[in-house]
Amino acid sequence: MAPARLNIIVEGQTEETFVRDVLRDHLAACQVYVSARRVETGRDRRTSRIYRGGMTSYERAKRDIERWLNEDQQSYLTTMFDLYGLPDDFPNLAEAGRQTDPYQKVKLVEDGIASDIQSRRFIPYIQLHEYEGLLFSSVEAVDGVMSLYERSKLNELQNIRNQFNTPEEINDSATTAPSKRLSELYAAYDKVAFGVLISKRIGLETIRQECPHFSEWLSRIESLGHQEEAAE
Repeated sequence: MAPARLNIIVEGQTEETFVRDVLRDHLAACQVYVSARRVETGRDRRTSRIYRGGMTSYERAKRDIERWLNEDQQSYLTTMFDLYGLPDDFPNLAEAGRQTDPYQKVKLVEDGIASDIQSRRFIPYIQLHEYEGLLFSSVEAVDGVMSLYERSKLNELQNIRNQFNTPEEINDSATTAPSKRLSELYAAYDKVAFGVLISKRIGLETIRQECPHFSEWLSRIESLGHQEEAAE
């Protein structure tokens, strides 16, 4: 097994913490050593300050992806962006919006990004539909954490989960996205404070059993430790 290095550009602080606190040690056991940073959203030329976090446009994300690929030519690079709320200029997003199968939607966008970036070291990953969908892999774990702060909502969570084949399919409107549902049920819910805490309680194995798109991505990046050194 040859060690591999993997850089991950994430959308926000929650995903960055998830990589650091959940994925990093797991991938290190597979001989894959990761670094993560939030996507660049702007620069102040006067002060050289770099602003990171949030998703403002595909062009900004693309520049950040290509910059890191060029800066570190011995590493692979992947993304962790939510399909929910993606800016309209993402490749294939309009076509994806016409699909009824959510997995086909996310594949179209990932294929479009890969075709545009054109690097064999680049592994696009778009979370279906957003990070909080992963938390519905165990509604018991969600409620176990949140009921420490307010009344249990386990039945309501289970009713939501029962409507979908997988947690990743929980839909993505401004009122029904997974994060919106959690905020509606639990006034105390904060994605940065609780998102990673809950995912750690669930565990990666349960998440990947429940979330096939996430599991496919995780298997792909786990396998990098078995591959030859990255090269264009």
